[in-house]
Amino acid sequence: MAQKTLTTSYLAQLTNANHDGVTQQIDDRLQGFETDNTMLQQAAAAVHTARQAEDAAYRRYSGKDFASDDLKREDALEDKYMSTVRALLNALLCLPEDEPLRRKAQLAVQLFKDFGFQVSDGFEAEARKTLNMVQQWQAATDYTLAELGIEPWVGKAAAQAQKVTALITQRVDNESAKVKGELAEARKATDEAVRRAYDILNALAVLQPTDGLAQLMSVLFSIEDRAKLYYISGGKLSEGGQSSPQTPEGGSSDPDPSTGGGSSEGGSGTGDNTGSGSSTPTTPTDPTEPVVGEGDEG
Repeated sequence: MAQKTLTTSYLAQLTNANHDGVTQQIDDRLQGFETDNTMLQQAAAAVHTARQAEDAAYRRYSGKDFASDDLKREDALEDKYMSTVRALLNALLCLPEDEPLRRKAQLAVQLFKDFGFQVSDGFEAEARKTLNMVQQWQAATDYTLAELGIEPWVGKAAAQAQKVTALITQRVDNESAKVKGELAEARKATDEAVRRAYDILNALAVLQPTDGLAQLMSVLFSIEDRAKLYYISGGKLSEGGQSSPQTPEGGSSDPDPSTGGGSSEGGSGTGDNTGSGSSTPTTPTDPTEPVVGEGDEG
């Protein structure tokens, strides 16, 4: 009877989240295995390097862009400060026409019309207008911001506009980091690194068997079997057509991958050797990524 060997062909069928989690488990086991075999040591190191690259790509691909949330918050504050400035200036227009301060307020509030300023403007357009208006208010010779009572609010509006422009730059950088096809290439590199390590393990299991190696192989077979059962076949036994009511330890009670079953394997999000899976919700699979079973990440 032929000896059972480790395989990697099933990895290509996993969703991005499950692939990230399963290969992290494989990496953890390889890093924790002590051996004097130089070829296996190098192969295990290559798996770890590939895993770190994939994990970074997975974070960029599926991670939440917190810069967008920060941008909305800072823009809302800018709106409030600029609305306060406008309200204070409009209040001064209620003064009698012969009051000098009324005329000064007219000159200052005119900038809102000259720049077509609206708090509904786009983030960048509003921020640029705010900064330009502040510059003109501060450079005015017919009035001072202090005598109009708007100096502190103009300063706060300018500070908020600067935060908005900085966050716009950060968001652009975040989006540009999501290189098209990066995750697909990272997955392939991980699969290839695991395959090379498995070739060495399969050979050692025949040529130089040890109890430690047998134990490692057993765990790796278990990882492979569970991935095939719960993430590819949806909890169905591959032979006999019999459903399995069991759920992998720490996994979802719903083994159907179309409903996110087996989330315990998805997205380690660490890139280290802790071996702990993350419960971070998965994101829809990019159609450019070569992943089968996109419904798993719904």
